Amino acid sequence: MKATGRVISRWVCAGVGIWVAAEVVDRLRVAPAAAVVERMSAVAVVAAVLTAVVVLVPVPLRRLLGRVVAANQRRLAEEFDHGSDARFMALIGRQFGYVGLGLLLSVFVTAVVGPVGLWAGIELAAGLGLDVELGGGAKEVVAAALVVAAVERVLLLVLIVPVKGRTAAALRALAGYLACLGGLALAVAWLDGVTADAPHWLTLAVVVAVFQLRPALTLTLPVPGIASLVLVCANALVLWLIAWLTGLVDITGFWPLAGAVALMWVTEWPIRLLSAVAEARRNPPAPLPPHDPFWPDSQMPHTPLY
Repeated sequence: MKATGRVISRWVCAGVGIWVAAEVVDRLRVAPAAAVVERMSAVAVVAAVLTAVVVLVPVPLRRLLGRVVAANQRRLAEEFDHGSDARFMALIGRQFGYVGLGLLLSVFVTAVVGPVGLWAGIELAAGLGLDVELGGGAKEVVAAALVVAAVERVLLLVLIVPVKGRTAAALRALAGYLACLGGLALAVAWLDGVTADAPHWLTLAVVVAVFQLRPALTLTLPVPGIASLVLVCANALVLWLIAWLTGLVDITGFWPLAGAVALMWVTEWPIRLLSAVAEARRNPPAPLPPHDPFWPDSQMPHTPLY
């Protein structure tokens, strides 16, 4: 029942995402807004196909990756107790590799499986005689699919808020989204080279929602400030890709792009700090053993006797 409820929730949120995408993506047309029944029918069909593809296609890959990770964790426990340090470190490296594969799988679902599912849903709806069309090529399909996935993610976060045990994390994610939205709004208001399509509030909300789809990156370097500079540069690349793909924001030049990302980074910083504090409280470091003022017997200093 819980799985069915999650699928239905994703279907409804994907439908809202398709509705929003039809308002902001020029090449996507889903029945006139005045024809509410026809538009809802088209949205329901497209969202059903999209949800089915996104949910079902990655299942074999996720199950296979989960079995491999579980087997590697069992070998880690065995090597920790009775194995060698070299094999244990090799298994640790393999575990990090599996984490990277999981990240690549998530990117693959968002950037490839989602667009294919959206295209298939639109083709099916059009074949059923519904007024739905997505013009252009692969770039337009990917842009529309990213908008749908971004809106769906934000709505799913809202639905998670009442769930016991997940409220705090969902609220922090939503607060980070709103803070980032405020930073982009300041960039549009203050910076000459940053403009957004009308309606501004919906366009900015969609752009930031797509921006929040990026993988969460953390970086620690010994030189102060370098890690933040690297992460801001990575975020600048992501924002530039979003502007190029969707065309919802127009950023002319390097410095307007850097200024927009810097404002988004600064406004989101308090939420990142709260998340880091919450993570530290949830996973505190292991306590150090108490200091022994006396040497153990095996390390007693030997004084020669004369």
